[in-house]
Amino acid sequence: MNPIFPRFCRALLAGSALLLAALPARAEEPSPFQAALHAGYRMGGGLEDETTGEDRDLDEGGSFALALELRYRPGDDRFYQLWYSRQETEIKDAVATFDVDVEYLHLGGTIPIGDHERAQPYFAAGLGGTRFSSSEPGAHDETRFSGSLAFGVAVPLGERAAFRFEARGYLTVVDSDSAIFCRSDNGTGFCRVIASGSTVVQAEALAGIAIRF
Repeated sequence: MNPIFPRFCRALLAGSALLLAALPARAEEPSPFQAALHAGYRMGGGLEDETTGEDRDLDEGGSFALALELRYRPGDDRFYQLWYSRQETEIKDAVATFDVDVEYLHLGGTIPIGDHERAQPYFAAGLGGTRFSSSEPGAHDETRFSGSLAFGVAVPLGERAAFRFEARGYLTVVDSDSAIFCRSDNGTGFCRVIASGSTVVQAEALAGIAIRF
């Protein structure tokens, strides 16, 4: 498992406890702003070796996400959402294994489904960009247009906090014949890793806590 995953889980629990302790006992009116921290597990991402035609998929593993949300209007349970998610993963070519970061930054919103007290389902969507980057010396970062769709459930802990469980899918638009990662010297190996189609698809399962301020 990626070493960042257990560290983030511990940080999530500690941060949640501090935030909950700082909240007032009662909320006089619904807060217009909330933030949510999530630990996740991401999978998928179909790539291939341009020379051999073999699959070079991103390794599945732990991720984390942050959502900043602004209420659409007073008394409304819809929120504008700024969503950021990051995964530190690896990809292997025929020669070596390379560290890779895949980050999403999307602007969208959340919409409640029905009206439930104990567990409130919701739908979320966003549009923005995906950044592929690597620690390989000289490798270029690549940014592509992407979108995401999510379905989740919020379980209230009180007037200002809730556990959230969410499944989110990402679709990134790419050129099917262009390298996702490439060194400036166009060296062999890493520069051969390209998208295996016109899109890169990933899925993510998340659990976290949302706090209204």
